[in-house]
Amino acid sequence: MNLPPKNNFAKVALITFGATFFYWAFGAYLIHLLPYQHGFQPASEVYARSGLFFVGLVALSHLYTMIAFIRAKWNKKEMHPIIAIGPAISLTLMIIWNIKPYIPTFLPSGSYLRPFNSELWIADDSTIAREGITVRQKMLGDVVDNILPGKSRNEILRLLGLSSDDSLQPTLRFYLGPARGVFFREVEWLKVYLDHSGHFTNYEVFRED
Repeated sequence: MNLPPKNNFAKVALITFGATFFYWAFGAYLIHLLPYQHGFQPASEVYARSGLFFVGLVALSHLYTMIAFIRAKWNKKEMHPIIAIGPAISLTLMIIWNIKPYIPTFLPSGSYLRPFNSELWIADDSTIAREGITVRQKMLGDVVDNILPGKSRNEILRLLGLSSDDSLQPTLRFYLGPARGVFFREVEWLKVYLDHSGHFTNYEVFRED
């Protein structure tokens, strides 16, 4: 396999570096933060938390690219083909970070064991695990598939009870009980995202300590 000349790799590295820098400087805000601030696009909490990790890896790959480029120029040598690894990693991470919110997620096992019942959901013992699962966790599938779509904030609160999130937040959060299938002391939550008009747009089931 014939590789392009080393100077072509250098050009690719620099162009890619510029493109990724432009994305982090402007694209992340325009694509994600700006729509979220105006209520058009919900931002997943897990997605937001993962941002720092990906930004760190991208920064490291770019640092490698710059060091290799400076060393090559200092020694008056052509850049080695391996210089393309840094920008390639950056582009890969960018793609992963952008498609992550749109990858379908699957509910934990046992989420479709019983249909939704508002009285049972709101009951005091609805978050007590019996045989490893709570009443709310058994109803979760019906809730996200059939109850939440099309509902407003007030309708959701009337059916699911009080939210743990502040009333000023564009989200609602409901405790489901101890996390299923884990050995650590984690708990499970249902987070509901609302648009600028206060209607359901998306949901997230997550765990925390």
